[in-house]
Amino acid sequence: MTEVFVDTGAWIACINPHDQNYQQATSYLVDLRKSNTIMVTSDYIIDETLTWLRYNVNHHAAVNVMNQWKEAEKIKILTVEWITAEMAEQAWEIFRRYQDQKLSFTDCTSFVVCRTRKIVNVFGFDRDFNTLGFLLSPFQVHEEKAEYHILKP
Repeated sequence: MTEVFVDTGAWIACINPHDQNYQQATSYLVDLRKSNTIMVTSDYIIDETLTWLRYNVNHHAAVNVMNQWKEAEKIKILTVEWITAEMAEQAWEIFRRYQDQKLSFTDCTSFVVCRTRKIVNVFGFDRDFNTLGFLLSPFQVHEEKAEYHILKP
């Protein structure tokens, strides 16, 4: 079954009707569900998203979204990848190596999750994923046919 990694920006765009990518994100989310694509995210992404919701919307919204994620996990349409010490070390190596890029440490953990799971498509809007060879969904997967290569260890 196909998997797509869901980044913080995609979650926020799906939740926030005032986000500039709201229409495209919610439409793409529907497409993912219709195609039975499994969404993968990480505990770091959950942390970023819940924190954003808590500070920019309210506590209730954050709790509601977390409950929806837990339900999605139960019915196996969402997989949450927990960052292990080994994965964090790999992320640190990426973070250290790409000093010329403005990559967050969370981005680097996401790259490790994608590489480990052999995920090429990232549902999100952060072009930092392009730096390491990932296609951003929904835009680039429809626009580009070039083969992208996941960062090698």
